[in-house]
Amino acid sequence: MPTAADPVQGNNFLERLVQVEHGEWPRLAIAFAYFFFLLGGYFMLRPLRGAVAANNSEILHWLYTGTFLAMLAIVPVFGFLVSRFRRGQFIPAIYLFFISHLLLFAFFFKGDATPLWLQRAFYIWLSVFNLFVVSVFWSFMADIFRPGQAQRLFGFIMAGGSIGAIIAPSITKSIVPLWGGSGVMYTSSFILLLATLLAILLGWFTRQERKNQPTEVIGGSVWEGAVRVFRSEYLLYACLLMLLHNLTSTFLFNGLAVLVSEQITGFDERTTFFSHVDQVVQVLAFLFQFFITARLVRYLGMSKTLVIIPSLLAGGFIILGSSMGLVLFAAVQVAQRSLNYGMLGPTKEMLFTVVDRETKYKSKNFIDTAVYRGSDVTASWIFKGLTSAGLSIAQIAWIYVPVMGLWAFGAWRLGRIYTRMRAQLHTNDSGEQRG
Repeated sequence: MPTAADPVQGNNFLERLVQVEHGEWPRLAIAFAYFFFLLGGYFMLRPLRGAVAANNSEILHWLYTGTFLAMLAIVPVFGFLVSRFRRGQFIPAIYLFFISHLLLFAFFFKGDATPLWLQRAFYIWLSVFNLFVVSVFWSFMADIFRPGQAQRLFGFIMAGGSIGAIIAPSITKSIVPLWGGSGVMYTSSFILLLATLLAILLGWFTRQERKNQPTEVIGGSVWEGAVRVFRSEYLLYACLLMLLHNLTSTFLFNGLAVLVSEQITGFDERTTFFSHVDQVVQVLAFLFQFFITARLVRYLGMSKTLVIIPSLLAGGFIILGSSMGLVLFAAVQVAQRSLNYGMLGPTKEMLFTVVDRETKYKSKNFIDTAVYRGSDVTASWIFKGLTSAGLSIAQIAWIYVPVMGLWAFGAWRLGRIYTRMRAQLHTNDSGEQRG
């Protein structure tokens, strides 16, 4: 197995480009397709959420609060499932649970005629769905790939999701004029069902590679994941990274929703605008994931790679503070989301390959859901407070520039601890092999 610093000696150009060893293709291909359909199904729905956000831009802080409360309610349920059932049982069950809800929304959704309470319920549901199912996916990946494999392959796997996300907005744009939001939801349900079947197939294939040994039930307490977060410096820095990122991303999302509400009218027109934004984001994210991120981590190390993101965004916020407009604001949000999906996303998932299985599923899920949405709530109320105080969006942008400096410091510390933990894990594995 090559080290992190050594190039992979593939048998052909494609293997060298992807940085994959010959025997890794089956699991990698299934994981790639699995994430392709999972994110494709979600990104068909995301423009609908953007349109709902624009329709409810005055109460977005309450929608974030509702999402956070829903997350708090579902986290212990997930902890119970992880503690009592094998991975091959609880992962498909979670996906089917969300698909059944989506079918109900599809039946009752009627575009602009949809009652506001139902639009808001859909916004909260989709916000929970997004974080929960993607968190479960990456917990699964961290469980079946080793740290060295993750550093090489997670960018490629994430690129599969980006391809699905690139295609999805075009499907949404073609369906909305004919069948409206309900048609989008029905189509997304079918695509998410394909992702569920691939999750089952990947679990089966992994068991076959391990000589048909069933995956052990993780066990432990329902609340163990949360307890571990507050006892670990490493996980606390991961929470800080998420908090500071969400302060940034929530400001950009809320600000764009306000500008769209002011300058674009009509549910379908707003859905189309957000479809265009999502498509550009995913094209750029794909380029990062496929060609750049893994190589940056290899040659710069985790700390320097993580610091690049807030450094670049600081420049974007300085530009927003100096000039303001819908297109410029959308461009900065595109940059932030592209860096999030293309660089921060893969590196964040690599961070969980050096911890034990209970942390991979329980603590990671707690961070990805409750902590993530808790920081969203904090950010949305900060945004509402600043705008209510009379500050313009441009003035708020200047306030966020120092946040980037704190984010860079936290990212540096987190990367240093990851490097130390990975070296320790490698030493332990080498000792077991010699023993």
